[in-house]
Amino acid sequence: MEEKTDVVIVGAGIAGLALAVELQKRDVSTLLLDRRKGPESTPRGITFQPNGLEALEKIGILDQVRQMGSAERILEVRDWDRQLLLEVDYSVLDHPHNYILTVNAVQVEQLLGYNAENMGARTLWSTGFDDILWNTGLAQGVRVRVKDEPTDIKASVIVGADGPQSRVRAGIGATTKTRKYHDSFLVGLVGPVSELKDRARQYQAPGKMLGIMPAGPDASYIFYCVGKRQFDDLKRQGVEQFRGEVTEAAPELKGAFGAVEAWTKIAYFTPSFIRVDPWVSNGVALLGDSAHTIHPHAGQGVNLSLQDALVLADVISDAIKAGDTSAAKLAPYQASRKMFADVIGQHAHYTATYALSNNWLVKRLNKRALRKMQKNKKLMKRALEITAGIFSKKPGLIEQARIGGILP
Repeated sequence: MEEKTDVVIVGAGIAGLALAVELQKRDVSTLLLDRRKGPESTPRGITFQPNGLEALEKIGILDQVRQMGSAERILEVRDWDRQLLLEVDYSVLDHPHNYILTVNAVQVEQLLGYNAENMGARTLWSTGFDDILWNTGLAQGVRVRVKDEPTDIKASVIVGADGPQSRVRAGIGATTKTRKYHDSFLVGLVGPVSELKDRARQYQAPGKMLGIMPAGPDASYIFYCVGKRQFDDLKRQGVEQFRGEVTEAAPELKGAFGAVEAWTKIAYFTPSFIRVDPWVSNGVALLGDSAHTIHPHAGQGVNLSLQDALVLADVISDAIKAGDTSAAKLAPYQASRKMFADVIGQHAHYTATYALSNNWLVKRLNKRALRKMQKNKKLMKRALEITAGIFSKKPGLIEQARIGGILP
């Protein structure tokens, strides 16, 4: 079997599917490859920030996604004794989408997949990526295994949307700087929490973090820091132990665990902060977690990726029309987007470190920063613009220090 297309996207997740939709709008033929047997079916939560909501609107699916989930303008930050530390108010933002929206990610993926297929994009499942095919230094396709059968696919551009351990990224020899965190997390969807109504909530203390995000009328998305504990150890302790820990911290969750009887609906991961350079090579571009992986405390991974996809679609379309898919022609994509990944990634690193640290000085600075933001709406707005991904320039060191509570 031999395939030929304008663009091959390795990875059919949300970022890859969004790019496929945008490329098809620009009459660029697209083929997605994914090693999974088919679309994801296990429910999982995802939160869209204002920049992600703006991207969904441009893609043309925001109204449908809003119907799937739950929108909130207030995020409460509380300590482990349930005392309110900060009330983050998204309505202070000068943006048409000044709220967050939490949904079941599988539904969003299905919607994007449906749209991409209807527009002419195709997906090959059970397909493993092996190598990039080069010709005099220019990528001209990929070598893959389709259900274990070797296949060459010719393409003008290859996009690596294959996650934090991207093999496409390895294929272009990109440099990665990885910071691994000590604390791991459990995430999953549970039942609704009536007490929250139109608010999201986060509990935090040294070494502890629990987030609760309403995700529609019948579900809530939770993420829970389990420290250095391994998933196998947690599973041996049982779901009841996990349920007990979470509901002790947040009693409002007691009625939400009715359908959670096994680990199949709970995922475990250890975050990393991965910075990559370059994002492009001759005929190749990186997208999503293959280009930047940041701490989930920022809630920005998929949001950055959607904005990246919009820019990359324009850059690829222009390159193919010009008959020039060199790194120089694809470079405007990285030039436009890398600053956002760097700033948000560093901000997420600082805030997660502050929130979880046991260091007495860091704990004190963190509490001071939260108190300052509660009193100073202007400071809250500036910090929230970074969290929401809607800033236009890199903040200076003094401004970052004030946001972080280091300077008065």
